[in-house]
This record gives sequence, C-alpha cells and structure tokens, in this order.
Amino acid sequence: MQRIFSICLAICYLSLALFLTACFALPVEEPVLPPPVVEIPDVRPIRTLAVERGNVLLFVNPPTTHLPLRQQSMHFSVGGQRIRGVFVDVGDEVQTGDILAELERPYILTQLEDAQWEEEWILLHLSQLDERHEFALEQAAATNIPVDDSPYLDERERILGQLEIVQMRLGNLEREAETMVIRAPFDGVVISALEFYGVMWSSVGQAVVTIAYQGNDVFQLLGDSVERIEIGQIYEKSINNETYFAEAIDPDVEGLERPEQIGAPQPEAFFRLLGDERLTSATFSFVTIIYERADDVLMLQNSVINIVGDRVFVYVLEDDVSVLRDIEIGLVGNSMTEITYGLVEGEVIVHG
Repeated sequence: MQRIFSICLAICYLSLALFLTACFALPVEEPVLPPPVVEIPDVRPIRTLAVERGNVLLFVNPPTTHLPLRQQSMHFSVGGQRIRGVFVDVGDEVQTGDILAELERPYILTQLEDAQWEEEWILLHLSQLDERHEFALEQAAATNIPVDDSPYLDERERILGQLEIVQMRLGNLEREAETMVIRAPFDGVVISALEFYGVMWSSVGQAVVTIAYQGNDVFQLLGDSVERIEIGQIYEKSINNETYFAEAIDPDVEGLERPEQIGAPQPEAFFRLLGDERLTSATFSFVTIIYERADDVLMLQNSVINIVGDRVFVYVLEDDVSVLRDIEIGLVGNSMTEITYGLVEGEVIVHG
C-alpha cells in the first residue's frame, strides 16, 4: 500500500512539472508599437520674377596693376646719427622741398650761423671800403690832385680772399646740413614712412620715407583683353571694391615709363584715373571691358531660361498655373539675357 502511494505521489509531481514547463514554453506575444507620426512638409512657395526692361551687358573684369607715374624712397646718407624726427605719415601730401625727416644737428646749425654772420661782416667791410675808395676818387677829380688807390685795391683783394674762404666753408656746412635732412624731391603723397619711436639712429640705405607722384594714377592691363581697348575711351574701374572711371591712354604720347614685364611679353594697355581723388594704394583693381550690349530691351535672368537642344523656353504663371512657353533670345550677357520674342514686360516667370 505504501508503495502504491509513493508511485501516485511521484506521478503527481511529474505531471505538475510537465504542466509548468508547458506554460513557460508558450509563445510570448510582442508588444504592438504605436503607428509612426508622419509630418507633412510645408508646401514650398513658388518662386517668381517679372519680365523687365533694361540693359544686357556682356563684359569681362580683368585685373590691373597700379603704376604711380613717379615714386621715390629716401634715406639718410649718414649713419649712426640720432634721428630728430620723421614729420610725415602715410597719406600726407607734400610739396617739393618740404622737410620730411631730420637728424639731430645742433653743431652744424651753430657753425652755419657763425659762417653766415662772418660772411655778412666781410661783405659789409667790403662795401665800406668801396665807398671810401669811391669818395677818394671823387675828391681827386674835384681837386685835380691824383690819388694813390693801391692801398684800397690791396685791401679789397685781401677782403675778397677772406670772403672766398668763408663762402667755401659756408657751402660745405650747407651741404653737410642737407645730408642730415630728407626733403621731398617733388610734389606727391607719402605712401610709406618709418615709424618714429622717439630715440632712433640713422642707418645708411634704410628707407625712411617713400613718396609717389599721384597727379595721374595710372593702371596697367596685360593679356588678350587689351585688343578690345580703345585709346581715349572711358572705362569703369573697381578699385578696392569702390567704383572709379579711367581713360585709356597712349603710353608713348604720355611719356609713360613702361614697367618691365616678367616672362614672355604680353599685350598691354594703360588707363589714367579721372577725377581729383588720389590713391595711396590699390590692392585690388579691375577694369570693366564691355564686349557687347543691348540697351532698353526685354530681359530675364540667365538662370530662369531653359535651353534643351534648339528649344528655348520658360515657365509662365497663367491663372496660378505654371505653363511652358517657347521664347526667342538675343544677347546672352553675364547675368541677363535679351528676350526678342514670346514674352511681354511684366509677365511673371516661375523658376527654381
């Protein structure tokens, strides 16, 4: 009996284990994800522009080089001397003979003053001697008594000798004094100047001030575009992102010293800037050379015109609907195209 009970209990445990195993072996249902949220993009607005009337230009903007007609860098001819000052800054206009920089020279100025005073004293002495001589001659003529003027002549010779020596010394002092100053050799504008710190010493050959004659700013153009240039014509120039006007000039007639070209020679043209404004520098400069132009014509931006094979067309907005329309074009410029047929001024073109 006990044996039967044990067997029954074992069967119960085995059945329970099989049941639990079967429960865990059942497939597990995956969680249901929420449906994705789809954002509807904003409707892209229609880009339009109107057919307008204006000028169509086909042009190039080759770079040019700034050529001051005259430029000179100046330096002291003596070294190791204390600089008294540099009296100009970049952009200053100067006149011929203006002192631009100077060395300390008190001893020279003192010696100059002494020599000038001595010259004046000798000239005064000579003038008085001549007056006495002339008076003696007049007295002799009035009294018919001959006068011995040899003492006057000897004294005059001696004084002239003194004067010659003093004037030679004075000339040497003036030349020495001039070596200690820098003067403007011509009217112009300062394009570079040594920054003066207060205590500086001269160095032979070191550029102190550079000036350029800017009465007529000249620009040089090199390259194939030169063949389009006409002497005497006015051209638009962009200089440091500002607009100017310049005249094409003949360098031979103007007596312009042509700069030496590096490498193979290229065709060249020259332009003189118009107006009174003077340039101290021209880092970026370009000239506008118009190849072709069509004035007061219907035109559209190049980017809105479609060309497929021999067919040229645009999309015109008609009753809020974009409609393809064939057109005919004339001059194609740098940014605009001439419309010769198919559109009227004010019509709205769809693009982009």
